[in-house]
Amino acid sequence: MTEPWTPADHSTGQQGLRRQVARGLTWTFVHTWGGQLLSLVVFLVLARLLTPGEFGLVAYAALFVGLAQIVIDQGFGDALIQRPSVTRSQIDTAFWVAVATGAVLTVIGIVFAGPLAALLTVKEPASAPRLTPIIQALSLLFIISSFSSTQQALLRRELAFRSLATRGLLSLAGGGAVGIVLAFLNFGPWALVAQQLAAAAISVVTLWTISPWRPGLQLSRRDFGELFNFGIKIVGTDFLGFLSRNSDNFLVGIFLGEVALGLYAVAYRILDTTEKVLVSVSRRLAFPALAKLQREPERMAKAYLTLTRIGGSAILPGYVGLALVAPELTVVMFGPQWAKAGLVSSVLFLIGPVVAMQAFSGSLFTAAGHPSVVFRFRFLVTVTNIIGFILAVQVGKDILWVAFAFALRGYLLLPLNLSWQRKYGGVATSEYLAQFRGSGIGTLLMIAMVLLVKFGVGPHVGTTLLLLLEVVAGAATFVVALWIFDRRLLLEMWRITRQSIPGLGRLSRSVSGRMNRSADADLADATSETKAEPLSPSVRGEK
Repeated sequence: MTEPWTPADHSTGQQGLRRQVARGLTWTFVHTWGGQLLSLVVFLVLARLLTPGEFGLVAYAALFVGLAQIVIDQGFGDALIQRPSVTRSQIDTAFWVAVATGAVLTVIGIVFAGPLAALLTVKEPASAPRLTPIIQALSLLFIISSFSSTQQALLRRELAFRSLATRGLLSLAGGGAVGIVLAFLNFGPWALVAQQLAAAAISVVTLWTISPWRPGLQLSRRDFGELFNFGIKIVGTDFLGFLSRNSDNFLVGIFLGEVALGLYAVAYRILDTTEKVLVSVSRRLAFPALAKLQREPERMAKAYLTLTRIGGSAILPGYVGLALVAPELTVVMFGPQWAKAGLVSSVLFLIGPVVAMQAFSGSLFTAAGHPSVVFRFRFLVTVTNIIGFILAVQVGKDILWVAFAFALRGYLLLPLNLSWQRKYGGVATSEYLAQFRGSGIGTLLMIAMVLLVKFGVGPHVGTTLLLLLEVVAGAATFVVALWIFDRRLLLEMWRITRQSIPGLGRLSRSVSGRMNRSADADLADATSETKAEPLSPSVRGEK
């Protein structure tokens, strides 16, 4: 009889870690960028067909759904990823706990939907009867998603991001198609509800098709205790993160109404999409990759510095650039009825420099075995966010003030994050900040160029042409600035790109003679068993 499948130990997987990381980056690009492109197309169509009020109505329900989904696997998924080795009973225990939790949450959501709807719509009580069935329907997401959390964690542990990309793209495409069809048929907010339910169901079916693991009945109280002790810190951190990132939506909905919530939700969706494209593409890889180096702190710190240097070179100019062009971008993409959302999005993007400097710190702390540090920091973020948001809705009484409070909080807590990176991750602050020299100079010059185009050319051209000119001028200025002030960083970005995207190998050889061979190979060194061996440009396949 064939033994049930279990994932390999981290120690046995390190031999090919360099190759796994490069392959993983390829499929993370495919998953994240392909997924965001699909999501953006669907979102563009739905934003044209639905009103801000309809978006706001579903956003109310999303607050409850998002909060409950955090506790479905109780952090057991991250615990399975972080542990050097896992047993069959640990995996089975994690799976059945998730299913039981999902079932309980579904029942709670259906039974208490009415009172919850009344609470969320206290400013506009007439919306409660419409919101109640939406909450009940979306509560089905709990039991549906509980059947995929363990499989997803195991695939992440194995860096099998090709399988995760397949699952993600299929679910987005299927759910988006359902949502668009129902929106065309004038189902209003129910189009958004059906989109989420269809995507979740397709995701489960796909994961069970591609995952080699199947649940058994080897449950263990001891394994539950061990997984729970680690996972509860993850749940606590995620819970605080949810409060931090959604307390603004809650307060906007309670005090300013569903239309304001719809506008704010769309503005935040633009920010969230950008985070997934510029941050999550590396963050998904960072935690499992750094976890494999947890027994070698120096290599972990070195890999973290390189990850930050490369990631920051995209995150910093990306966020700042979008802060400059968000008003034009929103009108062009979604229509003039969403113009206020563009202004709000522009303010939200001011968080960019903070995101660039602490985007992967949570992965570092957790991989090093300090999830409680992430929890403590997230607690401070949550408290300061809620205080700022309350002041914004009570004093400013406008969603623009809420956006300003969100951005300001990031700068207030950044020094603490840098201090804890040094204390718990072994990353010196001066060495860490030096990673942003080139991208910082390039971003400042990009700002000057975009503002010059905006105020010099803007009054004389249409919105679409102005947006195109701003993007082209800003991107070109940033690349030229890097070539002048930090050529090594630019070449390093090119090397990572050609290793991550299939089809660039031949092109890279045509320009390889111009490349600076002394450019840092820190990531390759930190994740390779032979530190002198450069990353191979021929690496392809699955993460």
